[in-house]
Amino acid sequence: MMDCLPATGAEPPLSWAIGIALIVAGAAALIWTAHRRKNDDRRQATIGARTALTTLLVLAIGVNGVFVAAPHAAADDGCPAASPSPTPSPTSTVSAPVIGADQDVVFDSGGVPTFGSYRGPSDPSQPVAAAVIIGGTGAIDRNGNAATLATDAYSWIADLLSAQGIASLRYDKLGTGQTGLGPYAADPSQMLPLSYERLRIQPARDALSFLAVQPGVDPSRLIIVGHSEGGAVAITIAGDLRGAPAPAALALVEPAYTRILEILSQQFTSQMDAAAAAGAMTTGDAQTLTEWMTRGVQEIRTGTPPYPEPEPAPLPDATDFTATIQSIIASNIYGSDPAAMVVTHADRTLYGQGYDAIDPAEIAPRIGVPTFITCGTKDFNTPCGDGSQGSGVIALKDAFSPGIARFVQLPDTVHILRDVGDADVPDMADQLTYPFSAHLSDEFTVFLEPFRTPRAP
Repeated sequence: MMDCLPATGAEPPLSWAIGIALIVAGAAALIWTAHRRKNDDRRQATIGARTALTTLLVLAIGVNGVFVAAPHAAADDGCPAASPSPTPSPTSTVSAPVIGADQDVVFDSGGVPTFGSYRGPSDPSQPVAAAVIIGGTGAIDRNGNAATLATDAYSWIADLLSAQGIASLRYDKLGTGQTGLGPYAADPSQMLPLSYERLRIQPARDALSFLAVQPGVDPSRLIIVGHSEGGAVAITIAGDLRGAPAPAALALVEPAYTRILEILSQQFTSQMDAAAAAGAMTTGDAQTLTEWMTRGVQEIRTGTPPYPEPEPAPLPDATDFTATIQSIIASNIYGSDPAAMVVTHADRTLYGQGYDAIDPAEIAPRIGVPTFITCGTKDFNTPCGDGSQGSGVIALKDAFSPGIARFVQLPDTVHILRDVGDADVPDMADQLTYPFSAHLSDEFTVFLEPFRTPRAP
C-alpha cells in the first residue's frame, strides 16, 4: 500500500479508516515532519510531533476513526510515471433527462430498516439509468459525512450522476446515520455471529434491488458506484449477484484493492518504520509490535470465530507514539467490539474474517461489464502502487480482462476526492477546504455518456 505514496491522503478510512479506516495515516505525516526537522532541532521536533499526534488522535476518536491525515511524501515517491489521461471526448448535445431532488426512502435488509436518499427522473415515462452509491469505512453517512467532519463526497457523486440524467440511491449503512444499529441497538452483541456478507454486502444488493423497481428506472442500465471499502463491496456483488439485478457498469472510485488485513498491516508497519526513523519509537518496539500484529492477522485467518480472548498487548509500559500505535493495532487486529465492527474495524470477528476474505483482484477477471477505476496520486489510503501484486489500485486495474476497465489516475487527488494541487495537506480538515477533483468529474462524465440517453418508452 505504500509503494505509490504521493504526498497526502486520508480516509475514513481505511478505518479506523479504508475507509478506509486507516487510522494512523496522520501519524506518519507528523512523524515525517519531526524527522525532517531533526537536524535543526531534533528534540523540539519530536516533542512537537507527539503533541500533534495527541491532537490528531482526539480528532480520530471524535469521528470514530473515520478520518485521519495521511503521511507526508514527495508527489511521485514510489509511483510509476503517470502518463496524462486522454482529453475527455465531447459529451452528447442531447439533453440529459431531468433528475429530481433527494427524496427520503427506506428499504429493508434482513430486518434492518435502511434509510437513504433517492433521486429519480422527473418524467418516469422515459426510463433512465440509475446508480447505487456504496460508501467506504467509517462512521460516515449516505453523504460521506461524520459527526464532526463533513466530506459531502457521496452527495457530490450523486450530483455528477444527476447532471448526466442518471437516477441514484445512496444510503446510511448499518451503524451510521438514520439507519443506526436498527434492531441490534439494544444488544449489539447479537451481530457477532453474523457475517460480513449479511451485514455489509447484502444491504447493498438490497439497495440495488430497491432501485431497480423505482418508477422511471431502467433495470437493464444499473450502475454500482463504490468508494474505498465500497469498491470491494461493489465488485463482490458484480461477481456474485445472489438474486440482485445485474449491473450494466461499475465505478470503483479509490477502491480497496486487496485483502483488508494486508492493507492495514502495510499501513501500520509503515507508520512504525517512519516513527522509528524519526526517533519517536525504538526499532525494538517496532519489531515487537509488528510480530504481535502478524500473529493477530494469522489468528483471524486460520481460526474459527468466536475467537478466544487475545493475548495482552506486549508493551504495557509504552508511552507516546508507541502506546498510540499499540492501541490502534489492539482495536483493529485484536478488537471484537460489535458496534465498532460494522463501522470501522474490529476484525477479530466473523465479520472481520469475512471482509478479509475478499480480494478484489481475484474477482476482477470475472467481471464483464464496463468498469471505471480511479486512483488519486495523493491518496494514501488506496494508492496507485507500482503495479506489483497487492501494491495498489494499478494492480487491481491490471487484473481485469482487456477492454473492461477504464482506468484514470487523478492528479493531486486525495482519498476524499479533493484536488489539493501542489500543496502538502496531510490533515483531513484542511483537505476539505480544497475543491472536488475536476479531473474526476470530467472523466466520470465521459464514462457515463452511454447511460445518458433515456430508453424509448
